[in-house]
Amino acid sequence: MKKTMKHTTPITKTLAAAGLAGILMISASGLPSAHVHAETKAAASTSQVTAPTVAPQRVTSKTLQSKEKWLETNIKIPVFQGLTDTKYQDQLNDIIESHASKDIAKWEQEATEAAANAQKNGYTMRPYQLTITYELTSDGKDDSLISLKVITEGIGMNNGDPRVDTYNFTNEAEAQRVTLEDLFGKDYKSIVDKAVKTAIAADQDHYFANEDGFQGIDAEQSFYVADGKAYIVFQKYSIAPGSTGIPEFAVKLPGKASDKKPAAAVLKPGAYYKDNNGKLMVQVSVLRQLQFNVKWSGKSKTTEISKGAVWSAVTLNKDAYTLGKMAPRSLGSAPVMKKGHVYVPLAFLTDVLNLKADQGKHGEITLTAGK
Repeated sequence: MKKTMKHTTPITKTLAAAGLAGILMISASGLPSAHVHAETKAAASTSQVTAPTVAPQRVTSKTLQSKEKWLETNIKIPVFQGLTDTKYQDQLNDIIESHASKDIAKWEQEATEAAANAQKNGYTMRPYQLTITYELTSDGKDDSLISLKVITEGIGMNNGDPRVDTYNFTNEAEAQRVTLEDLFGKDYKSIVDKAVKTAIAADQDHYFANEDGFQGIDAEQSFYVADGKAYIVFQKYSIAPGSTGIPEFAVKLPGKASDKKPAAAVLKPGAYYKDNNGKLMVQVSVLRQLQFNVKWSGKSKTTEISKGAVWSAVTLNKDAYTLGKMAPRSLGSAPVMKKGHVYVPLAFLTDVLNLKADQGKHGEITLTAGK
């Protein structure tokens, strides 16, 4: 992207003003496989979430496929339409499709070689998988800033190999690439570094330490913008073990009107699933985004949740949920541990903690304080 779309002018002063309004950290649990995609689509019909509102369509989807029989694909890439700078639009669409085509070719070759090796050595070959999805996180309504992330995950003989690519630019007559310096000013590095270090320190067990850990962002740091925050993205294994997934750290943009909005937490596809009981199961750690204290005890297999006078606790494999001194109640599924994350029924958040849940058009679930 850098060769054809160089940044030449800064974004508006509103975005460029320096200062840190606050920080928030999210640890993604990993990207969804095709199987999880099917579960999340089914989960979208639950009565516990509200149907999304229709937003102006900035992008359409294009499906790409592979003819290699040993590679199963689920690929939908974004195609921008209606941008003011049509030349930039065409270049960006070409770049995104080119990246996807190269990923397909790479995984086709690896799958073909693995199949030949399996036949030679007499063992069963399972098809490789390649999934590409995307999320338009900012559609240009605020300060003409458009932000997109494309998620690519290939699965072969070993664990999944995910990658997140981000694109940030202004929708103007001459579109311009947007950088973290545009958003936070000349001190952007110290502002973002401080935010990331603070968030990691609060959850150090999920991150590498010392020379293997976070050393600071660079000029080409990946990020995307959503709801008045810049989400700083690190690839899997770069600063944390695989169980942490793809770490994202959200830093509030200075001077944004969204600072006045009610606190909200976002569950992205991959951070929830539908279990065998038909219950939507979500990561309890999402409550940290709403300033809840979430504390895990490995000895008792219990997670304590507290915020002010609110207190609750959930225990693995026990379908008993309580708030304060109220009698325990069953919600149809017990808390479970998956890949280092504790999952609870969404009903625990909505019916017990009295939070409101709404589902967006890309599958994300937004939690806010109930009435």
